[in-house]
Amino acid sequence: MVSHHTMTPFPIETPRLLLIPAQLVHLQAALIGREELEKYIGYAVHPDWTEFGSDPWAYALGKIRENESQSGWWTWFPVLKSEDLIIGTCGYKGLPDANGLVEIGYEIAPPFRHQGLATEMATGLVGRVRNIPLIQGVLAHTLPEENASVRVLKKAGFSLSGEIEDPDDGPVWRWQLTF
Repeated sequence: MVSHHTMTPFPIETPRLLLIPAQLVHLQAALIGREELEKYIGYAVHPDWTEFGSDPWAYALGKIRENESQSGWWTWFPVLKSEDLIIGTCGYKGLPDANGLVEIGYEIAPPFRHQGLATEMATGLVGRVRNIPLIQGVLAHTLPEENASVRVLKKAGFSLSGEIEDPDDGPVWRWQLTF
């Protein structure tokens, strides 16, 4: 019997992107550096591909080492198909919660912003989980201000569900898309 938390980590394809689920080897390589990741993933990686740095990869690596079936629930690498180039990171922030909600996050290198690519990332991540029976919806959090991330979520169909206090980031807006 397959657990409802198992997600076969096949790439997600959108019109312009291929989202590749990070396996252990990809996360280990990313922690060493961009050039190392390029060797193991088979794509060039834009020099400004991440502002968040390596902490999320180290965390995801630990979670996947604990339970390899979680590999689809963490980091994904978005490849711009026209350039065979990784232009950011995205993914889920772990397994669905007790209410059947899963959280997404995304970032995109500055030269690729304002082209709808982050919206494609978010929409691809949402589409991936939309038909998993026990998932009721998707969450995301942004700074409590109108910004590019807010525009991405609105375009992807999310609604503002309130402001919460994040232990690390302070006040944030909570966005939700319910299926």
